[in-house]
Parts: sequence; C-alpha cells; structure tokens
Amino acid sequence: MTKHSSLKWFYGVLLASLLVFSPPICEGKTIIIKYSDHDPPGGMRTDFLKEVWLPEIVKQTGGKVKIQDFWGGALLGSKEILKGIADRVTDMGFVYPGHYPGQLPAFTIFKLFPRGPSKFENMVWFYRKVYEEIPEFKAELKAANQKTLLFTAGLPGAFTSTKPLRSLDDLKGHKWRAGDKWALRFLKNAGAIPVSVPWGDVYMALQTGTIEGCFTNYDGLHMMKFDEVAPNLLISKALWFATPFIHNVNLDFWDSLPKDIQDGILKASEIAEKKFAETYEKAFDKIMAEQKAAGFKVTVMSEEDVLKWENAKELRKMQEQWVEEAKAAGLKNASSIMEQMRKIHKQAMEREK
Repeated sequence: MTKHSSLKWFYGVLLASLLVFSPPICEGKTIIIKYSDHDPPGGMRTDFLKEVWLPEIVKQTGGKVKIQDFWGGALLGSKEILKGIADRVTDMGFVYPGHYPGQLPAFTIFKLFPRGPSKFENMVWFYRKVYEEIPEFKAELKAANQKTLLFTAGLPGAFTSTKPLRSLDDLKGHKWRAGDKWALRFLKNAGAIPVSVPWGDVYMALQTGTIEGCFTNYDGLHMMKFDEVAPNLLISKALWFATPFIHNVNLDFWDSLPKDIQDGILKASEIAEKKFAETYEKAFDKIMAEQKAAGFKVTVMSEEDVLKWENAKELRKMQEQWVEEAKAAGLKNASSIMEQMRKIHKQAMEREK
C-alpha cells in the first residue's frame, strides 16, 4: 500500500467513525434529529406521527429538539431502514419487523396470533408486556444498535377483492396476495391460491387479473387505493394486524443525548401512544364510511368466519413449525417464547372483556 493510499484509507475510516459515533447535530443549543419513514404522508399512521408524535417531542423537550423528517422512502426504503438506523444514516425511523425475518426472527411470532385485541390500548399493553417479559425482542434490536421509542399499529387485516366477497368461502379457488409466508399460509388454509406480489405491484396485479384479491392492513389497502380496483371488502376488527409498527432510535445517538432530552422524548412517546388509540378507532370507521359512500361492497365478517380464518387446528401446527424454524435460526428458547406469548396474548384478550 502506497503512502498516499494509506492516508486515503485512514481518513476514510476516520470519516466513517465520525458519522457513526458523532454527537447529536446542533444548531446553537438546538439538537437536530433525523426521522425516516418509508410510507408517504396521508395515511393514518404517517399523519399521526407528523401531526402528533414529532411535534410532541419538540414540545416535551422544551424546543431544544428540531426534527428533520423524511417520508415516502426519500431517505431510506422499508428494507434499508434497520441498517440505516444502525449505521446512523438516520437517527430515528419506522421499522416494520416483517421485512427482517432473518435479523429479527423473534418478531415473526406475532403473525402466529391472527386474532387479537380490537382496542389499541390493549395492543400496546401486549407489545410492551412482550418486551418486558421476553428478553429476546430487545436483544435483537440491541444487536441492531437500536431501541423502540414508540409503538403504533396498522388497522386490522382486511380482504379486498375484484370478485364478489360475502364470506371467507368466497376466497376458495381464487388467487390472493399477502405480504408474508404466514399470511399466505392462512390464505391457503382458507382455500385460496396464495400468490406473492411485491407491495408496489399489487394495484396493477389486481387491475390486470394477476391476482383477484389481497389481504393486508385495512388502512394500507385504502391508502394504496387497492379498493378502487378491488371494491369488494371483507373486514373485522378482530383480525388485528399483529406485528407491531416500531419507531426506533439509534442506540449510540440515544446514549449521547442529555438525560432531560431523553426524558422528554420518552414522555412524548407515552403521550402519543395514548392519543393513537383514538386515532386508530376513528380511522377504521372513517375508511369504512368512505368505502360505502364510494359504492364499494363492505361486509363485516361473521364470528364464524373469524374463527374459520384462525383455524385453531392448523394454527397449532403453524406455531409448532415456527418453534422449529426459530430454533434453527438461533432462538434456542423458541418453545419458551411461544408459551410466554400465548400467556401474554390470553391476558391481552381478557382485557377486552
């Protein structure tokens, strides 16, 4: 290695270390925090963050913090964000754990609980209880150099179809899309032909007949206008989307913040989670009203169909499969994790009564 190339290598390493381990960017006494989200404004969650959570952070830190927010994947895409937060390309960001089954294997368990609380306050109780009692979740995030500040959630899973849709039986024999292997398995159990289609291609796939239906979170399908081309809907508040939407912060950045700033951010997150419960409830009813006003055919699932979708016999097999796959992925306590999840999930469901 030449002297010139040695110096170039040294300064390259020095610059990288400064980017990763540098203290918060400041403008005078103001700390600049970058936030990145792959979804665009205009959705239930993104509007809530932009209008409630992020301003609340500024408020609770006494104006000592300024947020630079990036939306619609302008800074990082949904499959780049975990590394982007870890490397501090952004200080904070929205992570959908379902996009990281290899790096966040513990989080894949949520999809094995297809029926859940309908109230967000009980969902967030469940998520925080899981973090508190099952250390593997926080450990996976710590390994990715980050921690969760805020939980939100997608609206319940919903079915949108180009064909008439009055009950779960109407899925049989038709091509349906879902976003992960477990949801595809539930579709198969219901008699549908499961098909994998990238999220960005779903609208066209519905329009061209490549697929005849899509199962995803209710707000997501409405924001992406899937219901325009697939105006037959089957919905239920019982089919929570299960996997939490987590809003994380880089650990090195977090540890570099003054304690009063940390406390303010935590307080803002606590306030926001409580407010999100009302947003969540109103959004479901608002979307349903908009769809009916547009002439879409919206059917609320019967309790019989909800139980049929859950399919207790097949669900047990799927949960056992998850345990074996999780062990192979390095989660040695997978059996214990599943039992703890069943216990906490049962407690969360009892809170609904």
